[in-house]
Amino acid sequence: MDELYEQQNYHIMNLVNRGFVFVRPRAAFVAWARQIDPEMLIDEHAEGSIYLIEEEFWDDELVLKNYAKKIAAHEFSCITEDQTLWASWTTIEDLEALFEIEMGCTCIDLLAQDLAKEKI
Repeated sequence: MDELYEQQNYHIMNLVNRGFVFVRPRAAFVAWARQIDPEMLIDEHAEGSIYLIEEEFWDDELVLKNYAKKIAAHEFSCITEDQTLWASWTTIEDLEALFEIEMGCTCIDLLAQDLAKEKI
């Protein structure tokens, strides 16, 4: 076990100055996606997405309101670029019907190399 510990460099970790919003599709999103493409391989157990946000926040609902449009646009555009086909939502509750959403304020980078960013 000690050898494995040393090989993996478990002590090399960095706290990243970000919080996160984790988003995973719910049945309603899956149903919408399959209307767009009936052969799409997606279900409620699909891999989710993590969106990095400010590290410290006190009001989950306010933070979610601030980023909801960006998050929804990214998730919908992964299915279709045609915005006229995107699922309709107007409230945070509507969004939460489409996605399982979790938030947290601790992000730890387990790798030694620097983080890379790419604009999307």
